[in-house]
Amino acid sequence: NKVAGNFHLAPGKAFQTPQGQLIHEFKPFDTHFYNVSHVIHHLSFGVHYPGQINPLDDSQSILSTGSGVFQYFIKVVPTTYHFSSGRTVDSCQYSVTDQFKSAHDPSKGFVLPGVFFIYDISPIMVKFTEKQKSFTYFLTSLCAIVGGVFTVAGIVDSAIYQLSGSGSGAQLG
Repeated sequence: NKVAGNFHLAPGKAFQTPQGQLIHEFKPFDTHFYNVSHVIHHLSFGVHYPGQINPLDDSQSILSTGSGVFQYFIKVVPTTYHFSSGRTVDSCQYSVTDQFKSAHDPSKGFVLPGVFFIYDISPIMVKFTEKQKSFTYFLTSLCAIVGGVFTVAGIVDSAIYQLSGSGSGAQLG
C-alpha cells in the first residue's frame, strides 16, 4: 500500500474544516504581493547513509516577478543500509519532479501561492549491503594485473620482432 501526503508553505491563516480539509484564508486578489521564491538547503527522509543522494539539496527557485505555486512531487523509497561492521541504518531515498504554475495565467485558473511538497511512500524497499573485499581478492587482482602486463609485453615484443625482419630466415649457429 502506498502512503501519500504533503507539507507546504502558503500564505494566509490556516484552519481545518470538520471534514479534515485544510483551508488557507487570504485575499486572493493580493496574490501578486506573495513572493514564493525559496532555497532548499537540505531535504532528506531519514538518516544519512554512505552514497545517499538528496536531489533537492542546495536547490533554489527564484521569481523575479509575479507569484504562483511551486509543486514538488516526491517519490520516497524506504532504504536499509547494512554496514560491513554489522550496524544497520533504516532510512529513505527519494526522486523528485517539479512544476510551477503562475498565479497570473488566466488559463490555469486560480492557484494558491506557495511551495508544496507532495510525497508518495513506495511499498517496495531497497537494501544496500556494504562488503569489504578480502586480502585474497586483492592478491588475485594483483596477479591478474601482473599477468596482463606480461601478456601485453609479450605481444608487443613479438610484433616488434616480426616487423624488424629478424624473424625472416636468418638463423644462428
